Amino acid sequence: MRCVPVLAISISLLVGLRGQILPPPPQPAGNPSTPDKVLLGKALFWDEQLSSTRTVACGTCHRWANGGSDPRTNSVDPGPDGVYGSMDDIIGSFGVVRQDQNANYVADPVFGVQRQVTGRRAPSPINAAYLADMFWDGRADGTFRDPLTNQVVLQSGGALENQAAEPPVDEREMSHIGRSWADIAADLPPLLPLALATNVPSQLSSFIGGQTYAQLFQQAYGSAGVTPQRIVFAIAAYQRSLISDQSLFDLSLVGQYTMTLQEQLGKTTFTALCSNCHDDVLPGVLVTGPVLGSYRNIGVRPNSEDVGRFAVTQNPLDMGRFKVPGLRNVALRAPYFHNGSQATLLDVIDFYARGGDFHVNQDPLIFNIIGAVSPSDRTNMVAFLNLLTDPRVQNELPPFDRPTLWSEGNHQSVTFGVGTAGSGGLAPRASSWPPPYLGNPQVSVGVDQAAPGAFAFIVWDLFANAQPTNVLGHNVYLAQTPAMTTGGIGLTQGSGSGGGYASFVFGLPTASSFVGVSLYGQWLIVDPLGPAGFASSDAFGLTLF
Repeated sequence: MRCVPVLAISISLLVGLRGQILPPPPQPAGNPSTPDKVLLGKALFWDEQLSSTRTVACGTCHRWANGGSDPRTNSVDPGPDGVYGSMDDIIGSFGVVRQDQNANYVADPVFGVQRQVTGRRAPSPINAAYLADMFWDGRADGTFRDPLTNQVVLQSGGALENQAAEPPVDEREMSHIGRSWADIAADLPPLLPLALATNVPSQLSSFIGGQTYAQLFQQAYGSAGVTPQRIVFAIAAYQRSLISDQSLFDLSLVGQYTMTLQEQLGKTTFTALCSNCHDDVLPGVLVTGPVLGSYRNIGVRPNSEDVGRFAVTQNPLDMGRFKVPGLRNVALRAPYFHNGSQATLLDVIDFYARGGDFHVNQDPLIFNIIGAVSPSDRTNMVAFLNLLTDPRVQNELPPFDRPTLWSEGNHQSVTFGVGTAGSGGLAPRASSWPPPYLGNPQVSVGVDQAAPGAFAFIVWDLFANAQPTNVLGHNVYLAQTPAMTTGGIGLTQGSGSGGGYASFVFGLPTASSFVGVSLYGQWLIVDPLGPAGFASSDAFGLTLF
């Protein structure tokens, strides 16, 4: 007889099973976990204030309900050919607009002054504590060096620390150009943790208790000081708490769930065809087997597009190889592979069944799968893979509870409408991403796809025009009230037809009376190739909170 559905299994039963399935993850002696350090790391992991623009947290790209991956499938890198909509497109993660330390936008060759996108899909941090190295190419190994002094702090076991140290200073993911860990450590102490977030879990909220980061670091480490090493250590300690081992498959290992015939058949096929690489779901092997975290070239794309592990080892045999991901919670993590090229689990199985798509330096194990998967095998395997979902992950229950990010709420800036083309036949694009919270000293709005060296300015209003007015051949999206003003910005930078860009940085007032006030703007570019000598952007709007 089958057990009751997973949602009917009491949380106390699930928690009681913890520790019976997976062993505790290893932790380096130099960074032992403590409850306070884990909570501090949790605050940092989910705090968008860790980024230079206050728009991206670690958790922005790693959502538990999506298995630890990024749910935003509209974040697309056009790939090596630079053309959107072609076969080499990559579903990565939105990062920040490229900018300098003063929040002035600096156009990126691919993304202009729009949000940049990572060149690989976000892997899951869940159960990453068992891995010897991190990232798709394994560049974050176990030897951790202090971000400031470069002195070895952890001889081994520090892969999570190395992984945590990269994104905050990456100018595509979370950083402005030239931002250092010293800058981050100097920025954090006076900040109120998770000040932009809502729905902060009760245990985390109690830990924060109105304190600043300086006070929390004192509490977690027993002495004053916010240092890069301490920041990274706390984030790594939090990630070591993210152990998923309470799926229906886990329950079946301890006699608390009986698989259906379809699930058993799927497991048999999986074991025969897939377990040589994916050994993290097999009884007795689990996450400690000899293959977990190995690197394989399965033929997703040509090696020349992304050399993978070769970039780290320089070994020709590693050309095009990527880390084999664990499969727990895999049903939540679509789309799949390092470039997000396969939309569903059935697509993934079909990919393997045809032997992959590119065969130079391809792993020979894949040829064992060609022609070995029947239509019923496909559905049976998907049924088995669905067993690997931990309900605590899917429903974001402790330890996978989390705050709501400001970027998930209704305070995001918006762009709307259609601009009017000028040079290069392109309509200028407005860009407005920073959080418009009261007192934000650096709100940046930008425009690209404009004539280079042209005078650009913004027309502002307190109201938007739902039905745009046509003025001199342009769609005007402002309400044209007495509140409308214009602001001189200056000349666009850049070169080439339609390669101009500009940005404007301003601060917001602190008075609470401005809460809920909306600002709307539209860029105008002096451009002889536009109607009546102007080109106009789409409009943007932001509501203060």
